[in-house]
Amino acid sequence: YIAIVSDKNFSSNDLKVVELPKNLEHLSSEELIVNCKYINNSIKYKNLKKQAKDCKVALISNYKMMCGISTYAENLYPELVKHVKDFKLFIEDNDLPTGDIVIDGKKLSDDKVVTCWKRGESLNNLISEINKYEPDIVLIQHEWGLFPNAGNWLSFLTQLSDYKVFVTMHSTYPHHKDKIICEAAIPNIIVHLEGAKKNLKEEKNISSNVFVIQHGCYNLDKEKIYNNYKSNHTILQMGFGFQYKNFEATIEAVSLLKNKYHDVFLTLLFSESPYNKVGHQLYYNSLIDLINKHKLNDNVAIIRDFQSDVVIKSFLKTNKIAVFPYMSNPNHEVFGASGAARLAMANNIPVITSNINHFSDLPTIKANLPQEISNEIDKLFSDYKIVEEQIKKQNKFIENNTWDKIALKYIEAFEK
Repeated sequence: YIAIVSDKNFSSNDLKVVELPKNLEHLSSEELIVNCKYINNSIKYKNLKKQAKDCKVALISNYKMMCGISTYAENLYPELVKHVKDFKLFIEDNDLPTGDIVIDGKKLSDDKVVTCWKRGESLNNLISEINKYEPDIVLIQHEWGLFPNAGNWLSFLTQLSDYKVFVTMHSTYPHHKDKIICEAAIPNIIVHLEGAKKNLKEEKNISSNVFVIQHGCYNLDKEKIYNNYKSNHTILQMGFGFQYKNFEATIEAVSLLKNKYHDVFLTLLFSESPYNKVGHQLYYNSLIDLINKHKLNDNVAIIRDFQSDVVIKSFLKTNKIAVFPYMSNPNHEVFGASGAARLAMANNIPVITSNINHFSDLPTIKANLPQEISNEIDKLFSDYKIVEEQIKKQNKFIENNTWDKIALKYIEAFEK
């Protein structure tokens, strides 16, 4: 800690006396005591304004995992680190990595990555590694499943209080008062939607700084590949195999379209997490029963397991329409943003979504019930002008929200 003892030069056997650096001479005694620390033989000022290009940034996230948060980090970080002095990744322990940790086409060296924490367990090792690095800024990717223990989370933030800390909250729940204790402890929060900010500031009365930065979009890719379906009436839905993804609605929509389009074909990319094997299996069984009920065995395929980017893009480049009919439970409403829908838009096909918060900022075609989804698909199959107009809207949105532009918004937040 720091104590102000004199503005004159003197020596003392009882105190370690350090002369104040010239760049901090303008600070009051109060500011020095409250916002400065003596670390590694130098005085560090917590509120020193620095340009990002002069900052070291600690990046905390899971990485190269079968998870949307990992995918977000893998796309944001390569753009973000272009604008900072130095960076280091502090990632979750991972027994099943989906690939090497690569930025700018190069595998990161060991001094740039440290695996040092597990979800639900003490974060003391993570804190120790961050302290060794001595960053100017700490950026944490937060999802409730990654940091499920409130005690660990609050202790973690307390021990990081000497750093400038930003937390990207990928999900905020307006009706879950139990989560307020974790949200209120964060000094700087980044959310993807204005609704999330309003909820935190106006309804939960969180005193933190809250920045709205939209979820990034992938670069537009207009390439098409050979249509092995042998049909021009193809539909794709993709996502983790959870019931709120509402795969049933798209299956029901296909049953309504079958009489008009005998060759209609729906592909469901049904991703599975090792943390929810039983739930995925039970949901998969119910979808197979629904397919059998509507006699759609020749019209629907379910592809299980987590797919690579190459595989997903191949499906998107082959199918004509992507559908995301996610449901929202009124008791578990969530403010988040869909990376999957953005990926579909970036592959130059029209996208239909429900009107829940996940898609509220996107220029997608909105439809909720199977009949509504069926009607919108029918329009797209019947009139290519409608397809072109929809793709034009989507492409404009993509161009305004590419990952490089989103990274610059993070930099603006860091420098405020």
